[in-house]
Amino acid sequence: MGKLNLEQLKQIREIVKNSNKNEILVSLGTCGIAAGGDKIYEILKQEIKDRDLDNVIIVKKTGCLGLCFCEPNLVINTPGLPETVYGYVTEDIAYKIITEHIMKKNIIDENVIFIPSNDLISFKEEK
Repeated sequence: MGKLNLEQLKQIREIVKNSNKNEILVSLGTCGIAAGGDKIYEILKQEIKDRDLDNVIIVKKTGCLGLCFCEPNLVINTPGLPETVYGYVTEDIAYKIITEHIMKKNIIDENVIFIPSNDLISFKEEK
């Protein structure tokens, strides 16, 4: 694939923005794997398969997020909610993220490491 021009990049961003799919990124740098991120990744994949949510949720691997102190980390992109980074994710929290965050659209406050403020979200959407 060749380089994209600015218009093609805008089109791709628009398609992703308007997608109804939820995305879970699992941080699997060395620190994430050492903290059990690989196990969380497998648990999420299996739970999504068991619940037949393959057409609704995509789970992807990503590298280190630079948040080694709170591994395993997950980045959740859910339509209608701001991008959310969860830390200290256990098996129970992983299930809760699928049920509460993605399915019910309720952010799980006690495990949030980062979420953009409303003014940043508004500014980003205006551009």
